[in-house]
Amino acid sequence: MRQALRAVVVFVLSILVVPCAIVVALVRTRGPVKRSLWVAHPVPTVALKAAAERSLGVHVETLAFQTGRLADRFDHDLSQLRAGPLGVLAPFATFLWAVHRFDRLHFFFDRGLLPLLVPRQFNPVELFLYRLLSKETFFWAYGADVRTRAATLQLGEPNCCSNCPHPGRYCICRDEAGRANVQRINRTATATFSIGDMTIYTPHSNNDLYYWPIDLDDPRFAPCLPDPKSTRPLRVLHAPNHRHFKGTEHIIAAIERLRERGIAIELDLVENLPHAEAIERYRSADVVVDQCLIGFHGYFSLEAMALGKPVLCFLRDPQRDVLAPDECPIVNIRPETIERQLETLVTDRRLAHELGLQGRAYIERYYSVQAFADRLGSAYKRLGVIG
Repeated sequence: MRQALRAVVVFVLSILVVPCAIVVALVRTRGPVKRSLWVAHPVPTVALKAAAERSLGVHVETLAFQTGRLADRFDHDLSQLRAGPLGVLAPFATFLWAVHRFDRLHFFFDRGLLPLLVPRQFNPVELFLYRLLSKETFFWAYGADVRTRAATLQLGEPNCCSNCPHPGRYCICRDEAGRANVQRINRTATATFSIGDMTIYTPHSNNDLYYWPIDLDDPRFAPCLPDPKSTRPLRVLHAPNHRHFKGTEHIIAAIERLRERGIAIELDLVENLPHAEAIERYRSADVVVDQCLIGFHGYFSLEAMALGKPVLCFLRDPQRDVLAPDECPIVNIRPETIERQLETLVTDRRLAHELGLQGRAYIERYYSVQAFADRLGSAYKRLGVIG
């Protein structure tokens, strides 16, 4: 009952903001440079995508719902407004500011500036207004915003839904709701973008941008390759944000079996650390294991390769999902093959070093901010929205 009442209140307030949005959009004087706003959860890739777009000659700003440990990466923090005495009105005021100030807006699939009517589904009034006001809108999948249960189960084993301990808590989950949300966005968006396994859930999306760039000018990502002559135990690093979805129990079990056989190997499990501290731990690793259930590499894999670390990860269909798959050195694993692949790297430290070199070269060629900016510029030209 409370959720239904809240939805009614949000809908009424969203309708009331319509005439205000039309007025503030009409009184705006357009400048010579297109203005773009990235609205998102606080993840490092958003600031880097914004920097790439800025290099194309666009005025770009970023806004996070809350910045947390990435406060220095974002221009605006919506949580500061919500903490004030009129916090309930902050999303509506921010929306009016955005439609007045910006020509182009970027979102994930599960949240815009206005409050949601239904959890994890973009407010349809907000979508309608962007189209009415001729705003360019771009939507970027990140995973949980589009992943649904039945579609995932149809992929076969392994997958991250079969034994999910909390269905509906982390992802949009329900297939009907997921399809409806994507279809609603497709009707109004200038373009949608997806990546890897997420393309399964986002029909009609652009899938060739591979939009997780790495800032190779950041000294934290200076190469730190595993020593090919090392005699110490192989240090394996795993950094799950959700243990279940990454298959952490399979990774721990494989390493325990190796240790029981007397093989010199150790696990560094990195969890709940600030991003900068986590990267420092990554540098000490000999090998990185990303995940063994989802079927596509995460940003974690790209960061590890930038550091020159060999990466193990489950890739369900690398030829379909991975950028330049024949050049990508990720070692493809499944739960039952983790032990064997790690044992190979224990006994062949030169292979670990070579995979690290290949990974760094792969990131330099395909995942630098400039490489992504080139892909983004090409996409904008194709869509007719550059400048």
